[in-house]
Amino acid sequence: MRRRTDLSRWWNIVDAMSNAEGEVRIAVVGKLTKLLDSYKSLAEALAHGGIANRVNVQLDWVDSEEFEKPNAVHRLDGVHGILVAAGFGERGTRGKIAAVQFARERLVPFFGICFGMQMAVIEAARNLAGMP
Repeated sequence: MRRRTDLSRWWNIVDAMSNAEGEVRIAVVGKLTKLLDSYKSLAEALAHGGIANRVNVQLDWVDSEEFEKPNAVHRLDGVHGILVAAGFGERGTRGKIAAVQFARERLVPFFGICFGMQMAVIEAARNLAGMP
């Protein structure tokens, strides 16, 4: 006799995606945002976090170099969270630090991945501890 496959967990996921109870907007700040496959694992992780919490996750891909212009950090107004992505090298680092400062000063939930967390340490050292 053939046993019936239990798909209840799968149908729970489909239900969570189809009947989301809300929406969150997350800004992903990095220097490779035009190459979305570079951050594929981040996008998938955030989408799955949304499923687990029954919310749709809208990603706002933001090039960190944008924040090196005056007053550009206001592009982050209205986001529910900020993720500063990995990506070594000097290009875009000032913008990542500006995004971290925006998150800290406005109490926006922040997550730094690899180099993004290092930018958070630099931002705190400069702006909270007074270090150069």
